[in-house]
Amino acid sequence: MPHALSLSLLHLIMGGYLVGQPPIDAVRLLPPPPVAGSSQEAYDRATAAAARAGVDGPAWKAATREANIPNADFMQSLSCAVGVQVSADKTPAVQKLFSSVATDFVGPMNQAKSNWKRPRPFTVDGGPACDPGVAAGQGDKLGYSYPSGHAGLGWLLALALSDAAPARADAIRAWGSDVGQHRVDCRVHWASDVAAGRMLGLAVYTRVSATPAYQSDVKAAAAEIAKAAPISCPPG
Repeated sequence: MPHALSLSLLHLIMGGYLVGQPPIDAVRLLPPPPVAGSSQEAYDRATAAAARAGVDGPAWKAATREANIPNADFMQSLSCAVGVQVSADKTPAVQKLFSSVATDFVGPMNQAKSNWKRPRPFTVDGGPACDPGVAAGQGDKLGYSYPSGHAGLGWLLALALSDAAPARADAIRAWGSDVGQHRVDCRVHWASDVAAGRMLGLAVYTRVSATPAYQSDVKAAAAEIAKAAPISCPPG
């Protein structure tokens, strides 16, 4: 089964920082999904039910706007966090950093999803989900749920971009956290999927941030951000 995140990122991939290194074993790194009857599974069910009660509310609408990486709303919210307009033509060094860490993340994410094959909330309870693929009747193409690729990549990007723009680190990390929460609000992930995704994102960051290529790219991205014109965004 294909995974939506890996498919949506194919046109971004430029080569990662971990090429030629032993792969990250996500199955050994991450805990398994919560078992039926556990307190963690009960929490997952409760948060999914709360998200269902919030359909068409503010959180649902925010999640809908930023459901796909890297659609325009997703990139605009990222730009607001960084404080400059982020795009392939305006900030190519930032885009390279984005694309390279994404490349290193997708493989371990797919390994974990394929191992655990966890169904998504909307497929378990038959309720709505705001991802465009679900709306188009293609929910099966979203793939498996655990860990959340969006949550993991959002957190990984937040850590990397905080290195490039440390003065904006609080806003960037808040943005990265929101990426995962949107997936719960959208009803395409359980809360524990998001937690595991962030754990995997941190593991990838720990590995890539030690490489000379990453460190060089962070310096280039930092210089680019410093030279870019600041943007203003509405609160929230």
